[in-house]
Amino acid sequence: MLAWDHWHIEASSICALKCPRCPRAEAAESLLNQQLSLEFFKTQIGSETIKQIRKITFCGNDGDPVYCKDFVDICQWIKEINPAMNLVIVTNGSYKSAEWWTKLAGVLNERDEINWSIDGWDQLSNEKYRINSDWLSIEQGIKTFFAHNCSTYRTWASIAFRFNQNQILHQQQVAGDLGFDLYQLTKSTKFGSKYPVAYGSNDLLEPTDASLVAAGHRFERQLISLSSKIRPGKELKVLFLQRATQLQQAAQFSGICLIGNKGVFLNSRGEFFPCCWTANRYEHNSNWLQQAKEKFNLNTKTFSEIINDSFWTTEFLKFDSMECTTKCTASRLSDLDHTTEW
Repeated sequence: MLAWDHWHIEASSICALKCPRCPRAEAAESLLNQQLSLEFFKTQIGSETIKQIRKITFCGNDGDPVYCKDFVDICQWIKEINPAMNLVIVTNGSYKSAEWWTKLAGVLNERDEINWSIDGWDQLSNEKYRINSDWLSIEQGIKTFFAHNCSTYRTWASIAFRFNQNQILHQQQVAGDLGFDLYQLTKSTKFGSKYPVAYGSNDLLEPTDASLVAAGHRFERQLISLSSKIRPGKELKVLFLQRATQLQQAAQFSGICLIGNKGVFLNSRGEFFPCCWTANRYEHNSNWLQQAKEKFNLNTKTFSEIINDSFWTTEFLKFDSMECTTKCTASRLSDLDHTTEW
């Protein structure tokens, strides 16, 4: 069965940025700018489900959670019901006011983490990929949040590109000076050497250093601690590893949706998926997209009805979609990062 104690929720498919490798740019024809409301959380998910969830990652395939109108209220409602919940917020951080960041700082606690997605070190460098980002508001948001909240874990998350491959140490220095707890470097797969048809043989975003490109079909990450603070969620990684070990012993498919580290995915339209990869608006996911819209939609069905559908114990366990066969091969069960890292 799906491990649904970790949810990955796209609170908003709205974003102010125009990153060229985002589905917003690559599948623009099917993009719908929508957002989930506090009322949706209360009525369609409900407090009893929230009590049973251990972790929610607010990110998304298309949007940024901070552009959800009710986002701070949603976080506050969740933390009031389940203070031990591990909330992870992934954002570019642009265009929110100091007042907004102050309110969010008052809601989150030591169980939570904010992940600022920053690929540069100033306006000029950051907008080489994070097109339309605003460095001044990013920096103001970071400083405001840090001034009002010392307990929440703070991560600077950068993707390795050609334009920043020689500035990684400088980024770490800037992150440390600002007071971040962790520097996270992501080695992406979305480059011409992996997908020449999509990105060409002369991909100017791809690092010339091949070690900064993911080796397989899933991203890889390098983590550099910048403080002595302990990152939240350690006990969840123990649980995820136990589940992976059980799958390995039973010679089952890896399916990280059965482990929980990636999180079952809820998009900004209230449609439910086993993971965010199956929800990407690319042609190879057309069956997933149709099924989520018509069958696994929290606007028309309860979560209990969705999770108890016979699909999850029959057809689903074939793991025969493109995303399953490329990202969750059985051999990956022995990969510690694959089975424990989000």
